[in-house]
Amino acid sequence: MDISDLIGLPYKIHGRDESGLDCFGLIWLIAKRNGTPLIDPVYKGFDPSLAKLANYIGLKQTDKFETNCVLEIIKDGRLHIGYSVDNDRMIHCTHNEGVIVDDIKNYNVKGYYIFKS
Repeated sequence: MDISDLIGLPYKIHGRDESGLDCFGLIWLIAKRNGTPLIDPVYKGFDPSLAKLANYIGLKQTDKFETNCVLEIIKDGRLHIGYSVDNDRMIHCTHNEGVIVDDIKNYNVKGYYIFKS
């Protein structure tokens, strides 16, 4: 699945389309393109735990890294998520830079999730 067109899109609170995305909006859009849509809980970002939401929204926690998995990260005390594009890099959306590709090793990954079929 080609997601290169998402790189450079701006950050937008609760953004869910190409006009702007937040970190969950990016994962939501990738899941939709993948044919495994997620439920959007309109997450407020204050509780740093994806595990509490995963089953409800359509993700399944796994104990190991896989390419094309959702990565749970705690950034500045808040939940942040990205999507692994290969063994070393993830695509994610930040407040300052919008949608970017970044090295996974720059982050402390707390959990791994796959899309439910």
